[in-house]
Amino acid sequence: MKIKKKSFLSLAFPIFLELLLVNVVGNVDTYMLGKFSDEAVGAVGGISQVLLIQNSIFGFICLGTSILTAQFIGAKKNIKIKEVIATSLLMNLIFGLLIGAGYIIFSEMIMKGIHLPENLMDIGRTYFKLVGGLCVFQALTLTCGAVMKSFGNTKQNLFINVGVNILNVIGNGMFIFGWFGAPILGTTGVGISTVFSRFIGCIVAIFIMKKYCKFKFDIRLYKPIRIKIIKNILGIGIPTAGENVAWNVGQLLIMSMVNSMGMASITARTYLMLISTLIMTFSIAAGHGSAILVGQHVGAHEYKEAYDTAIKSLKISLILVGAISLLITIFKVPVMKFFTVNPQVLEVAIKTFRCILLLELGRTFNIVIINSLHAAGDIKFPMIAGVGSIFFVAVFLSWLLGIKLGYGLLGVWIANAADEWARGLIMMWRWKSKKWQNKSFI
Repeated sequence: MKIKKKSFLSLAFPIFLELLLVNVVGNVDTYMLGKFSDEAVGAVGGISQVLLIQNSIFGFICLGTSILTAQFIGAKKNIKIKEVIATSLLMNLIFGLLIGAGYIIFSEMIMKGIHLPENLMDIGRTYFKLVGGLCVFQALTLTCGAVMKSFGNTKQNLFINVGVNILNVIGNGMFIFGWFGAPILGTTGVGISTVFSRFIGCIVAIFIMKKYCKFKFDIRLYKPIRIKIIKNILGIGIPTAGENVAWNVGQLLIMSMVNSMGMASITARTYLMLISTLIMTFSIAAGHGSAILVGQHVGAHEYKEAYDTAIKSLKISLILVGAISLLITIFKVPVMKFFTVNPQVLEVAIKTFRCILLLELGRTFNIVIINSLHAAGDIKFPMIAGVGSIFFVAVFLSWLLGIKLGYGLLGVWIANAADEWARGLIMMWRWKSKKWQNKSFI
C-alpha cells in the first residue's frame, strides 16, 4: 500500500476549511430555526448540549484510530492498518447503537434531568429521538474521517462535509419554510433532515474510505477480535478524553466567576469566545496536520524527521495564527461593533482585546505540540500536566486576577493565556527531551 507524503499546509488547510464549515453551518441552522420560533431554538439548543456526549465518546475512539493508523502507515504494516480500521469501525458501530438506544429509552428522563421546560420537551422530543437515536451514522462517518486523515486524504473529508451540510441546509429549508412544497414540520423536520444528510454522508464516507485507503470488509479481520488494538485505542483515547473533560470543567468554573462580574462581562465573554473559536479553528487544524505527519514518521522510526516536522509545523502555525490575531486586534473596534453597539460591553471587550494575541499564540503552541506528542504515543504525561495547569493556573489565576484583584474579564483572559503558555512550554520541554521516542505503539 503506497502512501503519498504530503506537506503540512496541504493537510492542515482542508481540515481548517472543514472545521470552519461545521461552525458556520451550525450557526446557519440556528438562524434558520430561529425564523421558525425561539422556542424551537431553545429546545434544540438544550438537547444539543446532551448530544455533545456522543461526540466525546466517538471522538476518543477516532483519536486512537488515527494515531494507530498513522503509525502503522509509517511502519508499512498493511495488515495491521486494516485490522485497526476494521476494529475501530466495529467499536464505534457498537457504541453508536448502544448510545442511540439509550437516548431513545431514556429521552424523557434526560430532558427532565437537564431541566428542559415542559413546552420545550414537547417541541424537541421527536428531534431528540431521531438525531440521538440514529447517531450511529455520525459514529461511522467520524471513524472513516479519522482513517482518511491518517492517510493524508483531508480534501475528501472536506468534500463529504460540504455535501452533507448542503443537504442539511436544503432539508431544513424544506421542513422549516416549506421549500419545494414540503410540509412544515419544525424541529421534527430538522431532525429528519439531519438524520437523512448524515445517513447519505455515512454511505459516501465508507465508500470513499474503502476506495482511497484500499480497504475491504473481510470477516477474517474480526476473527479473532483484536483485543490488543482495542486496548491501544482506549489507552490513547480515554486519557485524552479526561484532559478534554478537565478543560471543560475548568471553563465552567471560570464562566461562573465571569457570571458574578455583571451582564457586560458576561456578554463580552460570549462575543470574545466566538472570535477565539474562529482563530482556534486553525490551531486545531494545525495540530491535526502535524499529528498526521509525526505519526507516520514515528511509525517508520524516523524520529529526527518527526521531531523536525513538529517544530516546523509549530513555526508555520505561530506565524499564521499570529497574523490573524494581530489583524483582528488592530480592527478590534469594528469587529466588536459587528456584534454589538452596547457601550458597556464594548468597553469591557476592547479592554480585554489586548490579550487576544498572547492567548492565541500560547494556545497554538500548546495544541500543535500536544498533538505531536499524542501522535508519537506519549499520552499520560500531557494529560497529567494539562489537568494540573488547567486547575492550578487557569482557574486559580482567574479567581486571583479576575475576582480578588478586581481586573475582571481582562484578568480571566490573562489567566487563560498563562495556562496555555504554561502547558505549551511544558509540552515543548517534553518534546525536546525526546522521551516520546519509546512510546510508540508499533
